[in-house]
Amino acid sequence: MKTILISLSFILIIKLTFAQSFDTTKVLFIGNSFTSQNNLPALFQQIAQGATKNVLIASHMPGGISVGDISQGTSAHMNNPLVYSLIKSNDWDYLVLQDNQGRFCLGYGQFPSSSLVIEGHIKILDSLLFYHPCAHIIWYAGFGPKYGYPPYANTGTALIDSIYRNYQFLNDTARQIIAPIGPAFQRIISGFPSINLWSSDNTHPSLYGSFLTANVLYTTIFKSSPISSLYNPGITSFEDSLLKNIAYQTTIDSINHTGLLNTTPIVNQIENTLSVYGYQNCNWYYNNLPYVSNNCVTIINQSGTYSVIVTDTNGCEFMSLEQTYLLTEVYENSENDYNTFFLYPNPAINQNSLNIKNTINESIEINFYNIIGEIVLTKVLNPNQNQMNISNLENGIYLITFKSKNINRKQKLIIENN
Repeated sequence: MKTILISLSFILIIKLTFAQSFDTTKVLFIGNSFTSQNNLPALFQQIAQGATKNVLIASHMPGGISVGDISQGTSAHMNNPLVYSLIKSNDWDYLVLQDNQGRFCLGYGQFPSSSLVIEGHIKILDSLLFYHPCAHIIWYAGFGPKYGYPPYANTGTALIDSIYRNYQFLNDTARQIIAPIGPAFQRIISGFPSINLWSSDNTHPSLYGSFLTANVLYTTIFKSSPISSLYNPGITSFEDSLLKNIAYQTTIDSINHTGLLNTTPIVNQIENTLSVYGYQNCNWYYNNLPYVSNNCVTIINQSGTYSVIVTDTNGCEFMSLEQTYLLTEVYENSENDYNTFFLYPNPAINQNSLNIKNTINESIEINFYNIIGEIVLTKVLNPNQNQMNISNLENGIYLITFKSKNINRKQKLIIENN
């Protein structure tokens, strides 16, 4: 009986550790009928749960309400005490803010005088960051009526262009994250016109439109493809895969001008080593499961999907893109090569110079490659040289190649001069 109790306790500890390794992502939705149509927050939650992501959501989405329309008084989101009460109510990771898209369809940088568009968005952002300094707002850069909004645009596609440009104008000041919902709509409109993204009123989204939007938000938040989610809202398997793939590809293709790149640490690969720099702590994941690693450097032993969650100096966490990395074939050196020439110590910690073992009595050309494959140091070492200076090299992982008449080999070197 005592053995059984110990075993049960051990299992419980394992389960608790596993559960705690995946924090719940908390997302607050603030919008109007474009968000409530087809219950966008619930669609997002079901996609996430279908991909084994833990999420908690809350929403405020009264019909017809905008962020900063002056005539709406305290009902406007920027003036509504309920909005700020919701912001304070939980430790949110993201706030998805959907405004009336008609406020964004004028000329670039132009907004109706009847609405405090920029002021309203920034006021809500300031409140979010005051209570949750590590949180982010996701701007809902969406769409308007299917047939445009004359005289500003005569087609839905042209209207999307105007809306998206003005969200970029907003983000030049607000520096948050744009969800490229409208551009994803454009790809479906162009390539698959039989899929109607609008409901019968030609203004609000159909189930297809809302599902596409939810998948864009999923990709923006989790930086992974929703194709792994088992959730299907009741459409054909082809439509399900298409909308998920279009949402993912549009978000990734837009990463350089949506602000998403600013919150996405870059993972570098040299052979079978993955690394990320500039952060205090790194937790790696393989196929969504915790992966044993050496902090911000990890060696992969099998091909698969890897990602990392990093922590910066302010204690804020950021997630990398979830990407597939393949094992590479590492150049095999002979045992004699290792015995005749190498650099040490490795890792080089607090070292301004490396020791050289060279028993082949030949001059050797040596090249240091950084993590992105650039040559950062080239030297020709004399046969009797027993040290080389590395004080000008930054901390990191280097791939070193050695070439002479009789050897052609590689060595991986870690430098830590903190």
